[in-house]
Amino acid sequence: ARIDVGAYVCVRDAKTLAEWVAEALAAGVVAFDAKTTSPDPMQADLIGFALATAPGRAAYVPLAHKNGAGDLLGGGLLDDQTPVREALGLLRPLLEDRSVLKLGYNMKFELVVMNRHGIDIRGYDDIQLISYVLDGGTQAGHGIDELADKWLGHKVIRLKDLAGAGRSSVGLDGLQLDRATPYAAEEADITFRLWDVLKPRLAAKGLVSVYER
Repeated sequence: ARIDVGAYVCVRDAKTLAEWVAEALAAGVVAFDAKTTSPDPMQADLIGFALATAPGRAAYVPLAHKNGAGDLLGGGLLDDQTPVREALGLLRPLLEDRSVLKLGYNMKFELVVMNRHGIDIRGYDDIQLISYVLDGGTQAGHGIDELADKWLGHKVIRLKDLAGAGRSSVGLDGLQLDRATPYAAEEADITFRLWDVLKPRLAAKGLVSVYER
């Protein structure tokens, strides 16, 4: 199915986030992606996170986007974002529930980032590792953009195309939410769709035990 990034939801209050968490708990599977200020999980601060409860059903939860006004450092926070502590309090029961399968890409990053916030992600599949097990010797690239192109025929949104260049460039936390949401939620959606495609191939090729070890 064609991927409509315009269908993604921006969740800006605790009540709506609680509804998404309940939906994920009921589904028994959820794709999760943390968006941060740094690629180093030991240094990264949370900007927000994305959830997908089914292919095409994805949301972005902004936590620390800036309004860009008031000072040289980018100003204060945008209004109508869920406070980090409240959001993580709602998220914890979902991520720590072993009966709900969490789907991620390079899940090691999320494991470290969330552990620093007191959350121990339990019960997960890593799309990157599944791809390595399936095609490690035959496929050159296992980046999520390459996997999306190969298996879904989809070109992912790139942050550098949204953030500008040079001195005028901004990070994800400097993007307006109508631009940040499609980019941020897309990875969760793509992760869910790739899991649907790649996980059955593990069984078909007799590689489930290799992946799980």
